[in-house]
Amino acid sequence: MKNLLLAVLIIGIPFFGYTQETIKAKDIILKINNGESVSFENVTITGDLDFRLIKDVVQEKGKNQIFNSNVTFKYHVNSDISFVNCTFKGKIIGYYTNEHPNELHIAMFHKNVKFDNCIFEHDFLVKYSKFHENSSFKACKYEGVALFKYAKFNSDIDFSNSVFGEKANFKYSEFPSIVKFNDVNFKGEANFKYTKFQGKVSFKKSQFKRFASFKYIEPRGFVDFAEANFKSETDFKYAKFRKGVSFEKAYFDDFVDFKYAVLKTPVNLNDVEFNGPTSFGYTKVDGRDFVNKK
Repeated sequence: MKNLLLAVLIIGIPFFGYTQETIKAKDIILKINNGESVSFENVTITGDLDFRLIKDVVQEKGKNQIFNSNVTFKYHVNSDISFVNCTFKGKIIGYYTNEHPNELHIAMFHKNVKFDNCIFEHDFLVKYSKFHENSSFKACKYEGVALFKYAKFNSDIDFSNSVFGEKANFKYSEFPSIVKFNDVNFKGEANFKYTKFQGKVSFKKSQFKRFASFKYIEPRGFVDFAEANFKSETDFKYAKFRKGVSFEKAYFDDFVDFKYAVLKTPVNLNDVEFNGPTSFGYTKVDGRDFVNKK
């Protein structure tokens, strides 16, 4: 009898559970085309957020050697964009290419861009995009491909506490100032080959579950890999750390290649663990040969 009475009371109590508001991606594009700022928190966005629908578009004809296309369409986003604790059910399309008739479509962001604590259930594509003002991508979860290849940023930027479920491609990206990838979980391949770091860089306590490439990087600031965990093959070949680097308490569980790398003080290798094969051939520390650790 008591249980029956309790069930009746529970059923009679109104339910105030938390549900996210749902909006359509095309309505966000409409706000941008109307010159309005975009700011959403705790919402679910349905459909692809396709920046090819931006009306402010410039078409550039003729063979473009940089983009390797005959026709390039640049979509100029002139609104502040802010998403906090949002879920995107579709793709983020700031990059698209057609082999026939060899077209390239890229989004250019001229105002502040914030994607903090967001979930992207599909690909996040901003190859070649330029972020002219402040940008933030903290604590996001990328369940599809994260394509930032050739992207250019103009401010400090923070990717800390994010999760990259598939390939994270930052090859040739440009960071002009401080960039943080602290406590990031790279579940797929992490590609930072040729990435241009103009300021301090931090990957402190980050985890790399698959192949990670930092080949040919030449950071202009101190780089911090302290307590980073590399579970698969890692490539630092030809990297140049001219302002110092820390691998304090870093853990390498597979082959790591420092061949031809250049390290300059301060260099912190305290308590670093190499549990797989290593290559330090022709590696230099302050101009001197680095002795391979056994």
